Amino acid sequence: MERGPPDAPRAWQLSKGLIGVVVLLVAFTTPFPRDVAVLGIAGCMLVSRRFASRDMLGLVDWHLLALFAGLFILTGALADTGLPGQLVDQLAASGLALDRLPFLGAFSVLASNSIGNVPAVVLLMKVWAHPPEGALYALALFSTLAGNLLLPGSLANIITVERAAAVGVTLGFRDHARCGVPMTVLSLLLATVWLLAMGYIAAV
Repeated sequence: MERGPPDAPRAWQLSKGLIGVVVLLVAFTTPFPRDVAVLGIAGCMLVSRRFASRDMLGLVDWHLLALFAGLFILTGALADTGLPGQLVDQLAASGLALDRLPFLGAFSVLASNSIGNVPAVVLLMKVWAHPPEGALYALALFSTLAGNLLLPGSLANIITVERAAAVGVTLGFRDHARCGVPMTVLSLLLATVWLLAMGYIAAV
């Protein structure tokens, strides 16, 4: 495969990416398997007459993908032990059901900033048998915002730190926390008000 000139127009690459996103979103609204759709679109993104496949694959952050895969493997293995499910059942029996706003919010903050927001949600969905629809909206909102609290809260934070380091900017745990903590607290408070106003989840 021939490598295109360095100054080759990139409009087509951008257009292809946008088309792929639109096709993927449409596929998500159909019964078509999502994993197959994602892999298919990803394969199409790697097809190019201007760039060598070796160069394109070299731009992939394989270390980050390995970390992501490892987190899902660990959370899946933990869910298979039955311990997380027992914990959720015990909390519900003690009056600390996750469909209540304070407990779901606390879970989102603690879990997101320990094992990461996405793996935490995946783990909870494996063991939470019948979550109310409103609680799912709240979980999606809380876990996304809670991941901004501390540096380990989200892989997006880690990506940002790595990209900053590549250009000579050092962002440490404290640097992130200075902005992450106040922004997360404020955004969670606003999210709580919105959830209560919309009636998505019970306050107590």
